[in-house]
Formats: sequence, C-alpha cells, structure tokens
Amino acid sequence: MIVRNQVWGLPVAVEMTLLAVASFAVVWAYIFWRRGDVKAAAVGGALGVVLPAVALGILASELLKPPTAGILVLPLLNPHANLSSWMVWGASGISLLILLSLLFTAPLIKPFDKIAVWGRDRRVMNALGLLMSAFGVFVALYTGLVLSYERGIPFWHSAAVPLLALFMGVAAGSGLYGLLGRVETGKWIALGSGLAALTCLVHRHLSLIGPEAAAFSAQGAMSDPAALGGVALALVAAAVAMFGRKRPSVAVAGALAIVAVFLIRMSLLLWGAWDFP
Repeated sequence: MIVRNQVWGLPVAVEMTLLAVASFAVVWAYIFWRRGDVKAAAVGGALGVVLPAVALGILASELLKPPTAGILVLPLLNPHANLSSWMVWGASGISLLILLSLLFTAPLIKPFDKIAVWGRDRRVMNALGLLMSAFGVFVALYTGLVLSYERGIPFWHSAAVPLLALFMGVAAGSGLYGLLGRVETGKWIALGSGLAALTCLVHRHLSLIGPEAAAFSAQGAMSDPAALGGVALALVAAAVAMFGRKRPSVAVAGALAIVAVFLIRMSLLLWGAWDFP
C-alpha cells in the first residue's frame, strides 16, 4: 500500500526555501564585501541571520513541542544528541550560519560597528566570510541530505536530491540579489535555475524506473500543475537571466527563480510516499 507524505508539507517547504535563499545570499555577501560594496554585503549577511532563524522557528513548531524546541539550537552540544541524524547536523549548521552571519554583518552596520571591533581587522573578516560562505553551502546541501537519507520514501532517497538542493540554493540566493538589481548575479541565476530544472527532470525520470513508490511519486509530480510549473519557471528564469542583461530582466529572473525553487521543493515534499506491505 502506497501512502503519500502527510507530515512535511507547506510550512517545511517554506522553511527549506528560506534556507535556500539564505544559503547563497551569504556567499554573495562575502563576495560583495571583498569588492568593497559594504551595503550589498550587509543585506546578504543580515538575511543570513534572519531567514535561518525563521526557518528554525518553523522547524521547531512543526516537529517539536515547545519545551523541547530549544534543542534545535546547536544540538551537537547536547550530550544525548543522535549524531547519526542529519537533523542534528543540519540544525547545528543552521545555528552556526546564524552566528557567523551575525559576526560578519555587525561591523558593517551602524551603530553596531562601534561595538563589533573585530571588523577593523580584515583578516578576521576574511575568516568570518569564508566560514559563513562554507556553512551557507552546507545548509543548502543539508536541505537535500535530510530528505535523501529518508530510506522509507524512495522518491527522496536519491543522490540527485542533495544536488538539486545545492542548485536551488544557487538560484534562490542569486535570485535575491537579482531582485535588488545586481546584474552580476544574472549568470548565476541562469546557472542555478537551469541546473535545478535539469536535475529535477533527471530525478523524476530515474524515479520512474525505480521502486513502485518512487514511480508513483514521479508520475504524480509529472502530472501536478504546481510541480510542472516549478520546472517551467526555472527554465524561464534561466533564459531571462541569460539573455536579459539589464536590471529589470535580472530582477524578473530572480523573482521567477525563487518562486520556482519553492514550487519544486513543495512538489518534492508532497509527492514523497511510503510503500507499506
């Protein structure tokens, strides 16, 4: 008997989309800081604090009762943490991303720059930026790894899912800066969106020739208007970003990329299914 996922739905799709945006927004923040564009860097850094914090809040409200929700903050420090769970590693990575983003961004914003004296040392800021970017990439991958290690749902248990999550992070994080009119992110919006669409289609094809539950999920996703719309919007975003060199085109591509990421993520979650005997 095949039973569709009823546990992870819209709130988790929103949570993972927020993480996707934040994951590569912080990478761009570091890049812009290196170029001397402090204002642009502060935007991505601030989102690296706010969006993951909101995501952790959603995760806590969906999966944990209030008295135990606090374990999502650096759960690796909990002596009873299950180190074989990607939820533990992921929540720890998200917590560290928030901390590193805060340390990186505080010196860039007045009047906090007077308190965050470490920002006066370029070597310290470089180290913080590199670590922040590394944890951003990890968080993007985590949103796929936490699904791919769920062996009970064949549609998720695929090596393509972490890759898809990584490409969606590139698309969404770059798309955020595209929305702000940063034309230099256009080629990355195109790359991330195009690879996300391609990986999504390959994943669905492989699922069709996989276990019965995976085939059921793939067939459902391929007939779902929202799921098809996600892939279509990703391809449109890639085309607009590739051939539109001006700010309005890049902004439209950025918006389309973020919406596409949400729809693809939503379809991935909602069409997951167990195969019970």
